Amino acid sequence: MNIRDYIKSGFEAYYDRHSEVGEDGFCVWMRPGVPAPMKADDSQEEWSVWKLVPSTVSAEDISALEKEFGLTFPEWYKAFISTYHHYFDDIPEQDTNEPLKNIRDMYNPLLCRLGYLPFAWDAEYGCIWCIDVGSGPDEDQQAIYEIDHEILFGMDEVHTDRKQLQEHLALLYPNFKAYFDHHFVEKG
Repeated sequence: MNIRDYIKSGFEAYYDRHSEVGEDGFCVWMRPGVPAPMKADDSQEEWSVWKLVPSTVSAEDISALEKEFGLTFPEWYKAFISTYHHYFDDIPEQDTNEPLKNIRDMYNPLLCRLGYLPFAWDAEYGCIWCIDVGSGPDEDQQAIYEIDHEILFGMDEVHTDRKQLQEHLALLYPNFKAYFDHHFVEKG
């Protein structure tokens, strides 16, 4: 199975595992302001169940984003941001109107300058998660780390070096596939 098919399958399985509507009429995938192409029903109510919609993000869009960030994105991450429009928690939402807006909002000049691609956050603890793309081209070796946003935002953007940053990073996963498997394939 290629990477894109693997991501697609993981997103679909994760969505399906949590799509039951409870007795109260709500489900995990309900939210206000769902764009019409992402609504799972024709309801005109404020809250709607959203559905996965095939992404319109192109290779050119990703290339432009890589230039903005000054980084080469891993193939796993490229597939991750270009397979489906979604409103999953803890990762930047990608709706049909501006699918890369929230990903652009993850940009951090210090992390990117030092070879770390910020891609998600842990809202509960205020940590930013990033991929170490500066460690080399082998995606199996590009580990996922977290850093407390208060520590990160307190660092000097110009003078902090990679070694100083690494003192504040906590290893989460050995690579992006391990992260994806844990969050989308294995979680109940």
